[in-house]
Amino acid sequence: MRVARTLAAAISGVLAAGLLGAPAHAVQPPAVLPDPVPSVTLPAELDRAAFYEAQTLCDPVPRAGANALADLLRSTYGPAVVYIPRGCTSSTSEHFDGRAVDWMRSVRVPAEKAQADAFVNWLLAPDANGTPHAMARRLGMMYIIWNNRMIRMYDVGRGWTNYRNCQSSANSGSRLDTSCHRNHVHFSMSWDGAGAVTSWWSGVAQTQPFCSSRYTSAKKGAGSITVVPSAAHVSNLVRVSKRRILETRSGIGAGLNSPCRALAGRSLYPSAIVSGVPAGATHAVLKVKSWSNAPARLSVWSSGGTRPRGQVSTPIGATTSIVVVPLASDGSIGLSTSLGAANLQAWVLGYTTGTASVSAPNPVEDAPVVVEPAPEVIVAPVISRPTSPVNVTARTLKYRKGVKTMWEAPKGDGGSPVTGYVVEALRSKKKGASVAGSCTVGPAKRACKIKKLRKRKYWMSVSVSNEAGRTWAQRVKVRVLAPQTRG
Repeated sequence: MRVARTLAAAISGVLAAGLLGAPAHAVQPPAVLPDPVPSVTLPAELDRAAFYEAQTLCDPVPRAGANALADLLRSTYGPAVVYIPRGCTSSTSEHFDGRAVDWMRSVRVPAEKAQADAFVNWLLAPDANGTPHAMARRLGMMYIIWNNRMIRMYDVGRGWTNYRNCQSSANSGSRLDTSCHRNHVHFSMSWDGAGAVTSWWSGVAQTQPFCSSRYTSAKKGAGSITVVPSAAHVSNLVRVSKRRILETRSGIGAGLNSPCRALAGRSLYPSAIVSGVPAGATHAVLKVKSWSNAPARLSVWSSGGTRPRGQVSTPIGATTSIVVVPLASDGSIGLSTSLGAANLQAWVLGYTTGTASVSAPNPVEDAPVVVEPAPEVIVAPVISRPTSPVNVTARTLKYRKGVKTMWEAPKGDGGSPVTGYVVEALRSKKKGASVAGSCTVGPAKRACKIKKLRKRKYWMSVSVSNEAGRTWAQRVKVRVLAPQTRG
């Protein structure tokens, strides 16, 4: 279904040169706003609603779904600046793992606000059956922040909420447009959406439930876990007819009774005792396969032991590896993925008795894997905050109680154009000092005046902003004198 929305004014789109491969020039958009058009046939089923998957991985590489979302926004509404990755800090952000998209649309530009509102409304509209947020589910949206408000797909009952008190009149000034998301729309995607495996991107709805948590009372087996290039590298291997012991897509093994996906942090414990494996076997040689929606690591270990850090890297897509694992007291082994969700398969290829003899040991961290091609991603630049303005100076205004502050542009813009400067007159040099007055100027200005200050000392601070945030300058002390009269 396509719905056209008439605009009151023409739009001028400005794109940063070279960003995400689009040309830098202004274009005249059409007089109506179309709805996005899928490139696949959408199924009748809707994808399950996203749950909250916090960023835990520092890997700022744009994911396939995030790139596809950026392309969808540009193809539907015209050229625009779009940011995806960002250099990691101590805070939490899906920009740090390539799942967040910032679409630079401003509420202060009516045509841009109309575009952003149209797309967000389209995402949240119900489908023909009345199910809300239909397109947000199909695209794999986790939450949206726009124009002072936030909505969470994992807590839809709350609806739109006030984001960081941005709806307060005290926070309505333009200097908070970035932090209050008034100059861009923020989309955070689930790992399904970021992996482009939801129905809007793949044509297949993600309705598969997640496997329930499993527990074991087994005692771990003795010996080490080894990843090998092939079963032939285990010199004392006794081969058996290949037997499948786990298949999450069919609900086979590990006590499963229906199809499910292994969720990060939840362990499965299939039994490796199959026909031909005797009670005295100490190690099983397994072929394990993972279909992951995230750049995760697969852990394989002896049940009853502590789950180790993942031995096998599993990029988005399918990964196959051969692992030698000590058998637990009940003949089982443990499997778990570290991120997102994955369908897992495991087969027993053979066993050993005593110590497993590996003719060509392969270090765990460098274990070779067979990776089926995943969708190509385009690496967009990682942005950070700009460096501080330099050569900051300040002087008292001659005939009024005030200060003029001057500076030079920062040496580095952090990979994103400077959006402006804020000068503040602070009552002390301490962190968190109260502000006596401030002024704001655009990116081309290098001076700013603050008037109507009381007679006393102040510390003038100049901050510079880009899309990654704001950087503060070193504070410069100045004394405001009593006003002079013109002679």
